Amino acid sequence: MSMPPLPPAGAARGRASWSGLLRLSLVAVPVQAYPAVVSAEETHLYQLHAGCGLRLRHEKHCPAHGKIDAGAVARGYAYAPGRYVALDEADLAQLRPARDQALVLEHFLDPAQLDPALFSGRTLYLVPDGPAAQHPYRVLAQAMRQHARWGVGRVVLGGHRHVALVRPAGGVLACHVLHHPGQVRPAAACEAWLRDGPVGADEARLAGQLVEAAGTRALPWAAYRDDTAERLAALAEAKLRGRPLQAATPEEPPLLDLLDALRRSVAEAQTRHEGHRPGAPPVPKPRTRAPRRSA
Repeated sequence: MSMPPLPPAGAARGRASWSGLLRLSLVAVPVQAYPAVVSAEETHLYQLHAGCGLRLRHEKHCPAHGKIDAGAVARGYAYAPGRYVALDEADLAQLRPARDQALVLEHFLDPAQLDPALFSGRTLYLVPDGPAAQHPYRVLAQAMRQHARWGVGRVVLGGHRHVALVRPAGGVLACHVLHHPGQVRPAAACEAWLRDGPVGADEARLAGQLVEAAGTRALPWAAYRDDTAERLAALAEAKLRGRPLQAATPEEPPLLDLLDALRRSVAEAQTRHEGHRPGAPPVPKPRTRAPRRSA
């Protein structure tokens, strides 16, 4: 499975978010974990009073006693509709796992066995903690690279026990927090909506050419950056200055039948990404016909 490249060697690591032992059987390697993802710039919209423009305050309110102070707030578990049992910090402390400072690798698998739906979105880079950890770290990382295996284990992060995956990422080891498979809905639940039917030879050939033509260059990650924060700032500035913001008009694609849509898509992709390769058969020009909506 393809992963984005690591940051440049000179990039700041930030602050370690976890430290402990990376354990495989009796082998224990002291490591520190650094967040692999820089937090995206968050876009905040606040609730205002439309009449005066002041920001609204949300106060704690009891249906029986009205406004209450923050110190009077307790947490509770709903054991029946509208019925709660109050739980204090001493009660909740009994549920927290022991502070086991170890990421224990218990199983190794082929990367192809792992469903990408299991990735929760949190990734940490593991680095050796101290000079004595350098050599065993290299031994473990090299073994995983040579045998093309990823390790699965358990780790306590933020007071909760998580399933974790450790894989080589360049010269370092990356740790991905996983969902438990029981949390992931199986794809088979949606397959009931699919209808069986034949795929034409021309459709299959052109769809394959389209996939190949669109995969001949490196993925331009810059084109996929989320620019919502910049667009929102531009909108706010235009509003303050009393001038309209030019809205982008989406281009409506022509309505074509499937074969014509595939032919035109292949021609555009080949022109955009690589042109006609030497010896490649020319893409037939689409036939002129009354447009029909794709099936």
